[in-house]
Amino acid sequence: MHPYCCIPSIYAHILNGALMLIAFFMLYKNYSKISNLEPYKLISLTLLLSLTVGIHGLSHLGLESKYNFNPMA
Repeated sequence: MHPYCCIPSIYAHILNGALMLIAFFMLYKNYSKISNLEPYKLISLTLLLSLTVGIHGLSHLGLESKYNFNPMA
């Protein structure tokens, strides 16, 4: 049994990554509609995307510092 299999933050991190991947796919598929949005909605969407990526990055930092988990190593 892998040592990371029972850590809830690992599951939350994986779910967050999967949801981000789905969101990027949906943005890609609907780019023509999104590019025609009014500026306020584009700014809001950009900020939401920025928050999502930032939180995912903080999750990486927490996993590396707490559990010495580095998926790139």
